[in-house]
Amino acid sequence: MFFSRKPKPPPSRLIQLHEYLDLLQGGTEELAPSDAVKRSAVALAQSLREPLRLKDWAAPELAQVFARRAKAHDALLVHVPLDIRDCFFIVIFRNGASTAQEHLVFDIGAEYQTPMLDCPDFGVTEQANEANIRHWVPLLKDEASAFAVIELRGGTYMQVYADAKGFHLEHQLVTTGAHYHSVEPLSAEAAVDTLVSYACGKYEWAYKRWEWLAL
Repeated sequence: MFFSRKPKPPPSRLIQLHEYLDLLQGGTEELAPSDAVKRSAVALAQSLREPLRLKDWAAPELAQVFARRAKAHDALLVHVPLDIRDCFFIVIFRNGASTAQEHLVFDIGAEYQTPMLDCPDFGVTEQANEANIRHWVPLLKDEASAFAVIELRGGTYMQVYADAKGFHLEHQLVTTGAHYHSVEPLSAEAAVDTLVSYACGKYEWAYKRWEWLAL
């Protein structure tokens, strides 16, 4: 007698921020997840500690894990706390599934911090705003080793440098395991617009073309 094996569920996929933002369209509502779902989310976080560079993270108590349901997509967004306040490993269970389909790390608290602009070669460290971004960033094209960083908090930031091909952007969500770069060089104007969007708390930047970068 032969028994067929149950197919393994597909591995959870690291999604980009714009995919998560799309899930929030239509609103969310609080929903108490089962302990089984909480344990599954925590177990996934533990299994991804190495690729997501969460080595020092300690699993939280189940009582600290909570969820919201994306109304328009029937997706459960389970939030597993990380070591920084209001920073989470978010696990996405779709259509009542018992296993996760997607995940991301997201520092929600960083969205409410004062963004800082740092251009070491120009001696600039100051609060980021549209005016100083538009002033300093185009000057990078004349300095081969120069770069600029807009930091929100901890490991969440966006940086830019320029070479003969144009301006190159990178951004990171919390850890080096969620680091992305622009898929193609940008003009000075496009790079500046993206950085302004980032610093001003808009999300146009998240819908640019980004590609995961191994560090």
